Amino acid sequence: MANCTWVSPEDGPIRFGSPAEISRYITAEEGLKAIDTETGAPRWDVTKYAAEKGGFGSNRAAPLVSADGKTVYAAWNRDVKGQGTTPDRAVIEVLAVETATGKTAWSAEIAAAPSSRGLAATSIGADEILAPQVIGVDAGTALVTAADTTYAVEPSAGTVRWKKPDFRAVTLADGVVAGGEKTGFGAGRLLGLAAATGEQQWTVAEARQPAAAAPRLLSATLKDKTLVVDAVSGEERVALDGGGWRCRHDAQSLVLCSRYGYGAADRGITVFDAASVQKRWALPDGSGRKVPKVNGFWHGAVYGEVGDEPIVLDGTTGQDRQTSAGAAPYDIDRYGGVVGSKFYRAAG
Repeated sequence: MANCTWVSPEDGPIRFGSPAEISRYITAEEGLKAIDTETGAPRWDVTKYAAEKGGFGSNRAAPLVSADGKTVYAAWNRDVKGQGTTPDRAVIEVLAVETATGKTAWSAEIAAAPSSRGLAATSIGADEILAPQVIGVDAGTALVTAADTTYAVEPSAGTVRWKKPDFRAVTLADGVVAGGEKTGFGAGRLLGLAAATGEQQWTVAEARQPAAAAPRLLSATLKDKTLVVDAVSGEERVALDGGGWRCRHDAQSLVLCSRYGYGAADRGITVFDAASVQKRWALPDGSGRKVPKVNGFWHGAVYGEVGDEPIVLDGTTGQDRQTSAGAAPYDIDRYGGVVGSKFYRAAG
């Protein structure tokens, strides 16, 4: 990979477009930006709210690109200055933008729950993100989560259909929004709700630290295991010994779960089919091979590091594909990937 340095640390969290797109989208301080992945040139820049209403907060999460690649969604915390006798207020600004043109498709302003801002905010998800995120949009409902509160927004009106405190959504699939609910100090459970109404669909007691594992799967820690659960039904699909496993989808058909600690006993990789959850391979495997630290997983390729050396493994077999890869990106599309604050173009 050749190094392209047009990404700067202050640009903010990013998300690549679908394989049909050549853009990456950045949740910047002042709004949403689109950058051409091939050239690094700006495509469009949405700064409407920052210009008119005083700017967004600096705590940001990566935007969400729709499955068809036509819309990108983002959300920000924002403080609105009061006028006269009207007090200041905290809101969550939600923005949907057409990826082809940069035109605003819709926007909404949500009154932020007191517990979702400042020192009162607590982390429920494994990623420990407190900033607002758009988790998904399904059948006219946009699911937005901020710290420990989830909101279901009706896009055409910009109104909140329902909200649930102490619940952080991480996935939305087939009309069910799934995530974690805080039930007490250091205690929680997994929960699936109907996206349209907020009605409970399923629960897994005592499971904590939810994270998205695939479009229809989420992971969580339950006692001395890491579970992978069907986000629609709540059915347990995989159980891994020990906590701290991080699972990710390759944007095709495979799920990789990994953990990497200081000791060899705390390291592991296992790969399985997203649909059947049939195991493909795992490390350690008794052969004495080293377990890489995994950075990224995309289209059947595992990007990681052994010591300080970037390597690539075949995601289907686990065998070494490149032992001197040049870079081990963590956010990837067909044109390259991001390492730190730099974009590395894919060779060839």
